[in-house]
Amino acid sequence: MADFQEQLRQYRAQKRRKETVDNFKDKLRRFWMLGTGTNKDTTIEVQQVPTKFEAIAENSHDEAASSSEGELQPEEQPSRSTDHHHRENNCLKYTLWAVYLLFWITLYVIAIKLSFGLVFLMFSALFGIYFNTRTEPKKRNEMSAYSVFNKNCESIDGTLKAEQFEREIRYGSGSVR
Repeated sequence: MADFQEQLRQYRAQKRRKETVDNFKDKLRRFWMLGTGTNKDTTIEVQQVPTKFEAIAENSHDEAASSSEGELQPEEQPSRSTDHHHRENNCLKYTLWAVYLLFWITLYVIAIKLSFGLVFLMFSALFGIYFNTRTEPKKRNEMSAYSVFNKNCESIDGTLKAEQFEREIRYGSGSVR
């Protein structure tokens, strides 16, 4: 039993090290991509089937918890709040946008001195439009804001349709579900 506890401790330490390294890699990747990379906080997590070792570890944990209910096990300690992580991301995001703005203003002033201010402004607008619209293809089964592109011309929630508008005009706003 002591050997199993030692293996479990080593497994948990290895898992913590891997999470720490992955977290560091993620922060480094976001830094090098200037905060424009994907954020793991916004992705949907898929529940994974536990491995054989994790299932054994969970069973031993349940047995240990039932034998010593008064003691707080190390793995039962409250997890660290992600509030600090979100504040750090917001601070980094606003700092990067401030740097972008200062860089753009500097380039604009240089373009004005070279008598290309209007050209720079027009190219900036084109780049802004391009980078603020989605350039990758639509995901499978993703609803479009334009109902004609959806299966069975189904509209998304919150869309004001002509039929709804007509009902509101004729019967009042209470007639609409």
